[in-house]
Amino acid sequence: MNFRKAAYAVPFVLFLLLWGYFIAEKKPLRSDRDYYKHYHIASFEFDGKLTADHRLVVFRKNAPVTGIGGRMAYKFFVKDGKSVARFPIPWNAPEGFYEARVFHPSEKERNRFLGAVFAVTGRKSADVKFPLNAMNWENTKNLKTRRIPAPDGEVKSWEAIFDWLEYMKMDTLLYLTAQTAYFGTSLSEDFPWIKNNLKMLDELCAAAHKRKMRIGAWVACYIVVGKSDGNLGYTYGLDYSLSEDRLKRSRGISIGDSKRLKDIIKVMRQMDTSSADFLGLDYIRPVQGGFELTDEFLEEMDIQLPASLKGSQERALYLAREIFKNKNYALQDMWNWWRSRKSSLCIERIKEEVKSDKPLWAFVLSWQMGHQHGQDPVMFRDAGVDFQAVMLYECDDRQFDNLVSQWKRYNAEGVNFIIGNQIDFDVHQFSETPPAPEKFARRIYEAKKVFKPKGIFVNDLSRVFWGRKGPYTGMEWLAPVKSLIENGEIGSGFVYAGAAKSSPTVYNLEPSTATR
Repeated sequence: MNFRKAAYAVPFVLFLLLWGYFIAEKKPLRSDRDYYKHYHIASFEFDGKLTADHRLVVFRKNAPVTGIGGRMAYKFFVKDGKSVARFPIPWNAPEGFYEARVFHPSEKERNRFLGAVFAVTGRKSADVKFPLNAMNWENTKNLKTRRIPAPDGEVKSWEAIFDWLEYMKMDTLLYLTAQTAYFGTSLSEDFPWIKNNLKMLDELCAAAHKRKMRIGAWVACYIVVGKSDGNLGYTYGLDYSLSEDRLKRSRGISIGDSKRLKDIIKVMRQMDTSSADFLGLDYIRPVQGGFELTDEFLEEMDIQLPASLKGSQERALYLAREIFKNKNYALQDMWNWWRSRKSSLCIERIKEEVKSDKPLWAFVLSWQMGHQHGQDPVMFRDAGVDFQAVMLYECDDRQFDNLVSQWKRYNAEGVNFIIGNQIDFDVHQFSETPPAPEKFARRIYEAKKVFKPKGIFVNDLSRVFWGRKGPYTGMEWLAPVKSLIENGEIGSGFVYAGAAKSSPTVYNLEPSTATR
């Protein structure tokens, strides 16, 4: 017998015995995938039936992870002889490795299980040449017949749009290309889009590129402008009226409507054949409410409502009351997360089926990082959005300060932002002290300190001519933003290919000290 070989074999045999004693007897927990994006729900499975005392707990760096709605432990449910628990990836979860473990009050019982290691990862955005500084065009009237004044006062054709971009030292036009509207006459069920803007896309692309500018074409996804149209074959969303304590149909198409998603994909494929530099999405969210999706939400998030509730309408009304009337913040957080996931899944599907090489952008709301309306920037990046246009619209000074402080606590590393505001006297609280145009620009200036944006946008040029400008001219609305651009105050430095047409005017947008 070769005793030397036997001596080498002994440690190996001991290792196998120890492994068999400590590891092989443990029951493994299995994940449905090795890595997850931020809009995924991780699913963990165990062969056999676990009791009501067993819970799933997720750890990162050996510390339990607080999940959506403050959850830390998740129930197992039995399906086909297997025990399954679900873990929604938390808002803004740090990328890296996590471990899911089976928890039980008994340490001996806990030690019977082998945890499942998984990773949370983020998607890298496509390369886009930044900075990107844009003027929007959000009007759907026929551009062919529009007469538009140029900055020097000369009335011209639609090509004057690009004179304004040059005047503002901007390099990109973001153009509303596809929108559904109903003002008494239905669009075609087969192609439910206003055709005016779509018909002009190729000419606008050519004009932009001739001036060495870029152009993005966007779709208004789940909104119907005007009134909801019952002739298009869509399911509309359900919203909740707190004052009336009832559910009501919204003018937004349900984000769960499969026909609408197919229509969006179809029109975006058509837009992709143009020479547009970017494709974009607006209203990529539940426009109002979303309570028609209550049962799907309850099932995916493993939420139990009282068994006495009969039918989907009663469950939807109960959920809405809990969120808005009873201020159930844990349930509200789960609802917001799930709707953001739903929006992200739509983006993922659009990205997969349109198969465009063009970078994709999305307009996102600014308060609560969009969560209140079913949007999340990190989720959207993971789903396929390459840059996000944050809309600093429709808030008073207190609300604006609050939203900026919320963003300070949000880790958006790896997300490309441009930030913008809307020319609208009404949504700047009819302000004359300070002047509304100054407030309009100041909000972009202040938000830049938090967002570190890759550019800015102004919504939109048609409002310069036909919008709610109050006592100010369109030129007065644009002047403070133009001054900031010329002085390098916003936009992280500007790439501009046109010729300057005016001398700079300097505006002081530092907030003045309040006096009492």
